[in-house]
This record gives sequence, structure tokens and C-alpha cells, in this order.
Amino acid sequence: MKHRILEAAKTLAHKEGRASHLDASIMAASGACTEEEFAAAFADVGEFRRELMALLFADARMQVIRITTAIPSGLEQARSAFIQYLDYNLEYPALQEIAHQLQFDPLGYEMLMRMEIGTAMVTQKDLEFAGANHVHARARLLTSVAVAVVRAEYKAGKKLPDLRAVLEEYCGVSCNDTPESPLGD
Repeated sequence: MKHRILEAAKTLAHKEGRASHLDASIMAASGACTEEEFAAAFADVGEFRRELMALLFADARMQVIRITTAIPSGLEQARSAFIQYLDYNLEYPALQEIAHQLQFDPLGYEMLMRMEIGTAMVTQKDLEFAGANHVHARARLLTSVAVAVVRAEYKAGKKLPDLRAVLEEYCGVSCNDTPESPLGD
């Protein structure tokens, strides 16, 4: 039942472009469940929204993986993954809308931080493969820059080419595919 409710919520969130307003009454009104079924599946609306955010992030991650798996590990794959993630968030704004709301929820914030750490770890592997230096710090900074660009584009509701250019510059992709640092190291 929990899975069915979350899948219906995901569909509704993508349709409406937002997710943080979804609750038992809205899910019941949509025909996804009764309010009793909702209460049996989730301890409270906060748990429901956190699980919905996790599902939306998992969908974004799978979309990025599908698109980037054909690209060899390294800087180009990292750059492409970040750009695909930015594009996904513009296409499905409900993800950033609910993330923005849940950043003020202690458990939601913890989830967001773990997701950011996971992204940095994947990025670190691409940087190691490319032979970049300071891979741990570079991966953390790249991930933080990507998160900042995602948030800015969410607020603007459109691509922000200047910010994307800076993110790509920070990825260190040069015309000859060698790592470069905007910090000069």
C-alpha cells in the first residue's frame, strides 16, 4: 500500500510541479487511498513527504545513470551527470520544491546531506579515474556548486547558462580532457 500511495503521489507531483502540499486528504481525494490507508502506511505526513522526496531523488538518479552509463568514467561523465541532473530538475520541479521545503525538517535535512555526500562520492570516483588531484575536496566542491546551480535554476524556473558554464568550468573539462582547476592547482 505504501508503494502504491508513493507512486500515485509521484505522478501527482510531476503533474502539478510541486509535492510539499501533498497529504492524506489530497491523496484520498485523488483516489490513491483512503485517509485510513494513508495513516496505516505512514506515521505522519512528514514521513510521507520524506519518503516521497527520496523516491523523486531516486528517479532523478536513475535518469542520470541511464543517460551517462555509455560515457566512460572520468571528467566527461561527471560533467554530463551534473548537466543531466540540472535538466531533470527543470523538467520535474516537484523534486526541488519538496527538497526546498524539507531542508527545514531535521530528518529531511539529514536526508539531503546524505544524498549530497553520496553524489560527492560518485563524483570522486570519476575524478580519481581522470587523475585529478585533491579528489575528495574537489568532489565536495563540485557537488556543492551543482546543488547551488540546481537551487538557482529552480527559483528562476529556467536554465541559467552562466551558472552552468561555471559548473562545467569547475568540472575541469578542457578541450584536451585533462583536469584543470579554476583554483589554479
